[in-house]
Amino acid sequence: MKKLLLLLPLTFFLSCQEDETIIQLEENNNFNPYPKGYFLTEEDKLIDTVRFEYENNLVTKRIGEFVDTSTSTDFIYFFSKQIESNVNYIGNQAVIKRISKIEGVSLPEDIQIYNLNGKQINDAIFTYQTKPNFSEKYVYNYKNNQIKSIDLLISDSVKKNDLTSSEEFYFNSKGNLDSVVYRDAVYLNGLPTIDYNSKARKVTRFINYDESQNLFQNLGIFKDQYFRSLSKNNFRGFIIKDYDKNGNSLNYSDASWTYEYINGEVKVLK
Repeated sequence: MKKLLLLLPLTFFLSCQEDETIIQLEENNNFNPYPKGYFLTEEDKLIDTVRFEYENNLVTKRIGEFVDTSTSTDFIYFFSKQIESNVNYIGNQAVIKRISKIEGVSLPEDIQIYNLNGKQINDAIFTYQTKPNFSEKYVYNYKNNQIKSIDLLISDSVKKNDLTSSEEFYFNSKGNLDSVVYRDAVYLNGLPTIDYNSKARKVTRFINYDESQNLFQNLGIFKDQYFRSLSKNNFRGFIIKDYDKNGNSLNYSDASWTYEYINGEVKVLK
């Protein structure tokens, strides 16, 4: 399976192994912490261009996204520049909604609400039009102003902010994200909790960092770019391992890619 590495979330790659994609980016002589966009390619084939818009150094729009839709006979997954994510800032909140400008293609009115403290995310609440009684709440926990963990709480017709899973974040001495450890909650005395001593977990390691500045640091408001936004430099691969309750390895997947550079910096759009 070939990968579209700059846009898709890590969960897209769980079944991929040993593929390599080269991400072609247009030349830019000066590093820009607020990139206007990037090219999306697969095996040197230009698919399209993702664009960003900003106001007062805050991203307000992402133009160009993947969308899945279905007909009576087919499931269709495609990229379009007529799919946008709009970000509206209201006080300390950022509200993200996706819209379609494609004739005949409508998107459910799903809403992502981020509660912010400066550039840090305190929590995020996701609601879904097709599941009116269901919501996801992501609680971001920090230590020394660095993300330590994210807890996922679920609410539905039965549950009320029940802890469902947690991700722990580990960084190396260079300030780059080393790994993320995911664990599902277990029930103890009728209450959901995370057993941090449990050997049952999923570990994602981020590898082969370059020495260039990370151009995605200001794009963590998009869930599929959050891991990428956390580091000072750019990782160029990852390894995912699943372990059972005895610590035995169950599944393994990995991916790697390269960037193009100019004067030691990743090329970005002009």
